[in-house]
Amino acid sequence: MVTTKKQRKTNKTLVVQPARIAQNGKSICVTCQLSGIPEEKIRIDLEQTQLIISASKENEKVKRKITVPAGSRISQKKLHDGILEIILELPL
Repeated sequence: MVTTKKQRKTNKTLVVQPARIAQNGKSICVTCQLSGIPEEKIRIDLEQTQLIISASKENEKVKRKITVPAGSRISQKKLHDGILEIILELPL
């Protein structure tokens, strides 16, 4: 089968500034810039010690993995003006 240019899929990587991580007592705040990506295209998962942020915009994809302490849980998440902020509660 011959593939034409129109049939080929491109997988572009979206350039995203690094995540900022700050600990404040019994919580961690993770902030990253996801400009131009609608909230419904952002997925946040917490798997054991990995916070995984995935996002897509047209044919561009972003996937970030951030190591967090075991037993952490997401207590808050919000997207405002292209800035995603996730608050994680640390285990006791």
